[in-house]
Amino acid sequence: AGCSSSPTASINKPTTAASSTATTGAPPTGAPTATPLATTTATSAPVTATPSAPAPTDTPTPTSIPLPTALATLPAPIANTLLLYTTPVDDPSGQAYWAFRTLPPLPGPDPAAFDTLYGSNQGEGPARYFRDFRPQLSPDGRYILVPGLVSYPEYGVVGTGTWLIDLTTGAARELLPDGVIATWSPTSDAITYVKNGVLYTLDIATGATPTPFYENLDLWPLYAKWSPDGQLILTMTGVQDELTGDLTFTYWLVPAGGGPPRELARHETFAAEYSSSEISWSPDGQFLLMHNQVYDLDGNALLPEQVGGLGWLPDRSQLIHWEAEELRIISVHGEDVAIIPIGGDPHQIPLRWAFSNNGRRLAYSMQRGEEGIALAIHDLESGETQVVGTVPGALYVNLLRWSADDNLLITETDHGEGRYNIWTLETRPGGAVERLIENAELIEVVPYPVR
Repeated sequence: AGCSSSPTASINKPTTAASSTATTGAPPTGAPTATPLATTTATSAPVTATPSAPAPTDTPTPTSIPLPTALATLPAPIANTLLLYTTPVDDPSGQAYWAFRTLPPLPGPDPAAFDTLYGSNQGEGPARYFRDFRPQLSPDGRYILVPGLVSYPEYGVVGTGTWLIDLTTGAARELLPDGVIATWSPTSDAITYVKNGVLYTLDIATGATPTPFYENLDLWPLYAKWSPDGQLILTMTGVQDELTGDLTFTYWLVPAGGGPPRELARHETFAAEYSSSEISWSPDGQFLLMHNQVYDLDGNALLPEQVGGLGWLPDRSQLIHWEAEELRIISVHGEDVAIIPIGGDPHQIPLRWAFSNNGRRLAYSMQRGEEGIALAIHDLESGETQVVGTVPGALYVNLLRWSADDNLLITETDHGEGRYNIWTLETRPGGAVERLIENAELIEVVPYPVR
């Protein structure tokens, strides 16, 4: 089996980092795409694979384009809640792009500056892109980090930058000229990310420059996760054996204050789901979820076996696990804490779920019926489950979120033939169901500071 390269201490030469692909190793189709996986041998220096070329596109000169008509007729915005979404816009030549928008519109940035943030509209929404490049709210709730496209100079594709938006003022500025997958420091004053085989931190203060922390040719830009206490950064190297195709992942803990990285654990596999969400810290920072296994800070694997579909509860070191016709809440050792029957055929539609902001309720999508897709809410304290409403005509639920006050569910649904809509549902049985925005894909929902 292949093994990962030894870490190097110097930061003095250009390198190329590996990145995400589908489980087969082939870059996903459609635009935009993430940086492709580099294939290496176990015994020689890594070599960089040639990326699958995105369709070359010329970035137009930004022009003022009206907001979608739907915004002009909307009622008052959702209380203390900001929606981030993307919708198609046309430049003066008629070229269609996916634009970044917010509801309510922020007072600072010119919407036209974000018309081309997510690239050319080729008839397919950029939902796959947001799996890894989803905007990140700072821990103090003041800033949103909004990554755009990664550049491919060899194909004439220009990156659209990583932007910082201050929610208290609405001001926006570009932090980096390229899109990066980053996480926040717990103090909300810096971010960390991997680019070209180097782990960086970057202070968000105006004029700050990236600080290199650790260099390794096998670092994957998907994985740079700051610990909740701010002391460590979790990152990963990955090497694929040229002969067998086996993958070896090595997880590293890098001191945020400087110092050599510590190898935490290794994992060998034939295939993996390459997504930035596959690696995460528990809320208390005492455990790590890495490719469907839970580790403690000494590198001990805690689950009796690897299971898929895992994610942390928002307020405790327990996990949610989707298994057949039920959702399970389990401990870090795999013991059942609660079982939530969801019914239906779990293979018919993708299941979406989201915890309320107070962590007490779990909303999830149900099996598609004749009228559409119903949404249910399970109360984790009482064990009661109630169906709160149905999104009419929906074929799939692509994203599910709660409003800041937990009184509304906000969801993006697929209605077929490239038609995506954003809906709100009151979180009580028989509550109102409203189509909020037509022809738009929901990116994220965050609390909007009261000013």
